[in-house]
Amino acid sequence: MSLVPSYRPPVTDLPEPEPERVSPHIDEAAAFTDRWVRRTGLIQSFSAQRRFRRARCVDLAARVAPQATCPRLQRTAAWIVWFHVLDDRCRHPRGEEYAFGFGALPDFLPTDGGPTPPARTALQRALADVWRMTAPAMSPAWRERFAARFRELADRRPWDALAAGSALDLVEYVCGGELPPSARELASFRAVTGAASAVLSRDGTEPEAEELRDALRDALHGFAAEAARAGLPPAALSAVSAYAHALTLWADGRLAWALHGGPAGAAAPEPGGHRPLLLADDVTGVPVDLLRPRRPAPPPVPSTSGGAGTALHRGRE
Repeated sequence: MSLVPSYRPPVTDLPEPEPERVSPHIDEAAAFTDRWVRRTGLIQSFSAQRRFRRARCVDLAARVAPQATCPRLQRTAAWIVWFHVLDDRCRHPRGEEYAFGFGALPDFLPTDGGPTPPARTALQRALADVWRMTAPAMSPAWRERFAARFRELADRRPWDALAAGSALDLVEYVCGGELPPSARELASFRAVTGAASAVLSRDGTEPEAEELRDALRDALHGFAAEAARAGLPPAALSAVSAYAHALTLWADGRLAWALHGGPAGAAAPEPGGHRPLLLADDVTGVPVDLLRPRRPAPPPVPSTSGGAGTALHRGRE
């Protein structure tokens, strides 16, 4: 797969903040995720589906990836939903659940496109499914990097760091190109990852959001400047430019979504002072175990070849 993205904005042409920019494919992404959460078992009741829609995961995806093609937006939305469910469960631990499937999550990211173990939980099943939809479009190096992040954090479980770090990889999927190793090795790229992680791992007030946004844009300008000074070939500079553009849009969309309330109702108490219902709550507000398998998991779907550049879903993205 070529690392040269089809879209090549100038290296210095980062987009100005556009808080209200939303993907035109939001309706298609919403319909896709509605089907996906039911098919994978993440949503198992009508009330849970209503709360899922209140979480505004698809709205977040449409803001952080407004330039993505419709199929890539759909898969990005699925990743955001998956991390939302994971975060929801981690914030409401229930006894043995950490020994019931969390540590096995890296097993459901086969970097060679091979089979996965039988899924024992909806979380595992959904992870294997979204990986099968995403990984074949990316290079072996990208797949190894993404899976390694899961392996590194599986035991320590700082899931906020996992979500923020995975988003940095998903930016490459959204823009349709990957940063070459020569760009990742630059010192300024470490500054980019640090500034981006600060944006993606916290909500912040308006002044804090502006500071985070400015810090990231400064880091991206420094990254582009060092890449040019290093004499990277045109293909690598084009990849740096596309990545900077996509990451800027992702960060702006994430901050705009958070500042506009994040999940519906999360910014303020509900009438009567009750906390908002979360995705893993039943109608009384008591946490329920979404991870408990309710029926035998279906056998793993045969994977595509998994090779770099293989089209998703056997030639249909």
